[in-house]
Amino acid sequence: MQGRYSEATEILSKAKTQFEQIGDQLGAVQCLQRLGDIHWMQGRYSEATEMLSKAKTHFEEIGDQLGAAQCLQSVGDIHQMQDRYSEANEMLSKAKTQFEQIGSQLGAAQCLQSLGNIHQMQGRYSKATEILSKAKTQFEQIGFQLGAAQCLQRLGVIYQMQGRYSEATEMLSKAMTQFEEIGDQLGAPHSTEMLSKAKTQFEQIGSQLGAAYCLRSLGDIHWMQGRYGEATEILSKAKTQFEEIDDQLGAAYCLQSLGDIHRMQGRYSEATEILSEAKIQFEEIGDQLGAAQCLQSLGDIHQMQGRYSEATEMLSKAKTQFEEIGNQLGAPQCLQRLGDIHWMQGRYSEATEMVSKAKTQFEEIGDQLGAAQPRVSLNRLVINKKLSSVCKVLETSREEHREG
Repeated sequence: MQGRYSEATEILSKAKTQFEQIGDQLGAVQCLQRLGDIHWMQGRYSEATEMLSKAKTHFEEIGDQLGAAQCLQSVGDIHQMQDRYSEANEMLSKAKTQFEQIGSQLGAAQCLQSLGNIHQMQGRYSKATEILSKAKTQFEQIGFQLGAAQCLQRLGVIYQMQGRYSEATEMLSKAMTQFEEIGDQLGAPHSTEMLSKAKTQFEQIGSQLGAAYCLRSLGDIHWMQGRYGEATEILSKAKTQFEEIDDQLGAAYCLQSLGDIHRMQGRYSEATEILSEAKIQFEEIGDQLGAAQCLQSLGDIHQMQGRYSEATEMLSKAKTQFEEIGNQLGAPQCLQRLGDIHWMQGRYSEATEMVSKAKTQFEEIGDQLGAAQPRVSLNRLVINKKLSSVCKVLETSREEHREG
């Protein structure tokens, strides 16, 4: 709970050995399950998946259906965090059924909540709303306030992304109140002031992990507001705290943000070094999305420096990785940049093809995400202008050819 993962791992490993020595299979497999959970919380998805899958098998062998279902649920959630939505959906649906069969209402509701989250991340808002509303009701029926508040918060975000601001404000305000009532400061903060307050409270109760996450959120807020100096200072501090508690994923995300800040300030050498390091760390812990995003940023840097060959190679690879993990926004962004590169090199036919394809993909995403998604709208505006310019160049070339 305090993010002291190294100590917990050492103690649980020792306990597991002792349980094995006295022939206590249940105790040993429960330790294995918790060790898997620790790896998961640290972003070590490969190790976590291996341990939890092994624990699931052991639970099944000794007839512990609840333990087996919990492991299946955890592995499903890990796949969800890796954007492997198809596998996650299958595992969580199966875990939900198992929880229902053994009468575990909490487990079933949590799986339902995760399934709703998956639909939201895929832009299926109608289905996500239906599932999360059902999960919220189930949490309320069993008196699990935290789960209900989390569903309410997620529903508020969905309404916000659909441009339904009145309903979104009402839901998010209600969720914030519930978080405050149950003392869950991780879910309540929605502003710099609240994050600062939550960070202080985490430090007071000794929760290094909670404080580090609040610090990271504060850094990201400053970054989005263009306050690069403050953002760099805060994210560097957050990175140090994540490293102190051995949270590799948190540290890698801070490193990625720091690299992108340098990139936006035109400090390409520092940005390249930092983003390359972040990419390696994401790859080591199995975070495909983070690695692909770093590769995309590195490709952007090469493009801005006129290194079109290197940029093309990196952006093409990033595009493939985004497609493999089903990230709908990253792939067309890379396609758009590749079109830009062809255009800058005078390859108007290839540029037109890529920009047209990217435009179609952005429009498809926009249909799913709703008209209020500013990032998609911005990309759509830029790409329409770029396509118009390319078409004008081609038309001019054709006219000159006719005159000649």
